[in-house]
Amino acid sequence: MILLLDFGNTRVKAAVLENGSLRHVDDFMKMDIDGGLWCSVHPVEPSVLEWMKEHGMKRFAADTPIPIANAYSSPETLGMDRLAAAVGAWSMQQGHDLLVVDAGTAITYDFVSADGVYHGGNIAPGIGLRFKALHEHTGALPLVDAKGDIPMFGKDTETAIRSGVINGVRKELEGYLAEMYPIFPSLLVFLTGGDAEFFEIKAKSTTFAVPDLVLRGLARITEYNEKGF
Repeated sequence: MILLLDFGNTRVKAAVLENGSLRHVDDFMKMDIDGGLWCSVHPVEPSVLEWMKEHGMKRFAADTPIPIANAYSSPETLGMDRLAAAVGAWSMQQGHDLLVVDAGTAITYDFVSADGVYHGGNIAPGIGLRFKALHEHTGALPLVDAKGDIPMFGKDTETAIRSGVINGVRKELEGYLAEMYPIFPSLLVFLTGGDAEFFEIKAKSTTFAVPDLVLRGLARITEYNEKGF
C-alpha cells in the first residue's frame, strides 16, 4: 500500500493508493505501508517525520517530477499543496483550462491552462481568518461563526458580519470568473477545502467539488514517478 498524506493548517488528510484507487484512512502511523508521498504547509512533528522516513515516504518538493509544467517564477516558495491540487484537477480534466479554488485557512486561486501548464495563482484570507480579523482588530465586533443566516444585507451585527464575509468571498470568486471567461470561455472550476461549501457559483462553467483534490494530485504524482523519485 502506498500512503498519501496532506498536512493542512487544521487537520491531516490520509489515504492509501491501491490498484489506482484512493481509500481514506485514520491512524496511519499504525499501518504497514510500502512508501508514499506527503506534503505540508507547516513543520511536521519530529516523531511523524521519523516514522515517514522509516517507512520510505518521500516529501513532495519543488524538484519532484510532475506530469504538468510549472511556470511559477519561484517554485521553491510555492506551497506544494497548491501544486498537488493543480495536478489533481488536471488529472481529472486534461485538455481544459482550470481554475482551482482551495477554501481552507487561506483561499487560493490557481490556474492550469489546457496545455498542462501551471501558471500560478493568488492567496487570500480564508473565511475563518476574516471573521477573526474583524473581531481581533476592532473594538466591539464579536467573533461570528459561518453557520447561520446570510441575507443580502445584515439585519444585526452578527448577520452583517457573516453576510459581509461570506458574500465577500463569493463575489471575489465571481470577479475572477468574470475576468477569465472572455479569455478562457470553456473554463472549468474545481472547488476543494473545508469551506468550499460556502462558494455558490452562478456561472456558465462546469464546477467540480472534490474534497480530496490534494490527495488525488499526490496519487497522480506517485503514479507518474512509479519507477522511483
